[in-house]
Amino acid sequence: MIKSKERFISLKFDLMFKKVFGSEDDLIPIKKLLKEVLGIIPKDVKILNSELVGRPYKDRDVRVDLIVELEDGTKVNVEVNSEVTNRLIERNLYYLFRNITKDVMPKSILERINRHIQINLDYSGIHEKPIMSYSLYEKETHKRLTDMIEIIRIDIPYFKDRCYNKNVDELDSETKFLGLFGIDSKDEAKKLCKGDKDMEDIYKRIDKYNDDEDVIGAYDYKAVEEEIKQEQLEEAIQKGIDKGFNQGIEQGISKGIAKGIEQGISKGVEQGIETTAKNLLKENIDINIISKVTGLSLKEIEKLKQV
Repeated sequence: MIKSKERFISLKFDLMFKKVFGSEDDLIPIKKLLKEVLGIIPKDVKILNSELVGRPYKDRDVRVDLIVELEDGTKVNVEVNSEVTNRLIERNLYYLFRNITKDVMPKSILERINRHIQINLDYSGIHEKPIMSYSLYEKETHKRLTDMIEIIRIDIPYFKDRCYNKNVDELDSETKFLGLFGIDSKDEAKKLCKGDKDMEDIYKRIDKYNDDEDVIGAYDYKAVEEEIKQEQLEEAIQKGIDKGFNQGIEQGISKGIAKGIEQGISKGVEQGIETTAKNLLKENIDINIISKVTGLSLKEIEKLKQV
């Protein structure tokens, strides 16, 4: 096991994020987040799911995200997304609408719902801009239907790179704050936070929880889980490749007797690739991974789903 002094558990780890920003005893971090991302300075912030901080890290039912309520009733849900896929984006939407439903259920449907904002701290995925804001609007006129729902996606690697590639004194407050979520070095994190009281407060909390047994235990536990998942993924991919190519070559050689062995093998390889893709789909492997393994385009893989 790695000693705690040799590691730096960053804000990318969801429990570290929740410990730092989800404390009712210190609202400086969450107020700083709301200021830098939403441009607001709330008078009052209520942490709605602070009880999750103390829950056992092996409890699979625990979602270590953060939900806060502002003085005007606005609910802000913050999600840390290590790997961004289409399925995860859909899951984020589920969390957002679930929170909205909780607002409506106990009340009359005629009552005005509270505003709901979801902030996604993305560590991967395609971002056309560093910060992207989504809402409900009309396609042609772009007129917004309502301001009660907003989703904000933040490209953390973009801000991390700016922090590493520029002098800290040249960075604006927003870049330093969002860059901190991607920093994986204790010395760099300390340097980035120096001179800003709110950032220094956040760094102290990060440093404190780097020695916290619950955080270290959860970090190690998750690392082992990820290692097992990776092994299972590699095994499933290899299984799909082996099965697919064997079936494809057999079919190809059989058909190739009539048209020529060379053409048959060529056709068999093509069929093998398609069969491989189908087998990987059955194993619920992400289509982006299947595309990399087989060389098929996402459109070709989508067609195979329908066969």
